[in-house]
Amino acid sequence: MTIVTNKYTLVLIVVTLFAVVVYIGYIGLKPYHEALVVEATIDQDNEQLELLKEEYIYLSDFSDTVAFFVEYRLDRDRTRGKQIELLRKIIDDSNSVAETRQEAQEKIIQITNYLEKELQLENLIKARGFEDSVVFIQPQSVTAVINQEEFTRDELVQITDLITTVTGKSIENIFIVPNRSKR
Repeated sequence: MTIVTNKYTLVLIVVTLFAVVVYIGYIGLKPYHEALVVEATIDQDNEQLELLKEEYIYLSDFSDTVAFFVEYRLDRDRTRGKQIELLRKIIDDSNSVAETRQEAQEKIIQITNYLEKELQLENLIKARGFEDSVVFIQPQSVTAVINQEEFTRDELVQITDLITTVTGKSIENIFIVPNRSKR
């Protein structure tokens, strides 16, 4: 019996020692693994920082006028995105009344149509020879800011005609604004 007990004890000691070695190895490698994770995160952050620097340099090369149009479009898109997000919450809310959900869906469709028409108008205005423009369509009116200090009568007629054709808004609800800071 002592041989069996000794073999059993010996196996138990070997298994215990193996477990201790594995545990110590795990504890010893854990800081190394964490260091790799931290290093990878730092590398990723540095890459993102470099991309941001490149984008900043690219944007800083623009004139104030170009930055105005870029910034205006970004603000418009952010505003519309927030509106759509709120409307989606209403649609997804199980406590919302069916009529309210329907109105929210219709409003999302309307905003999407506005976005499409704004982009279409901005491209059509560029195609007419104007340097840049930004268009903002609202339920009752349309505002177009165009990168030009002043307009001739023919230019105003061209722009107004484009806007009425695309949006169906009447002339008295169309506002064309020159960007006087043009360089």
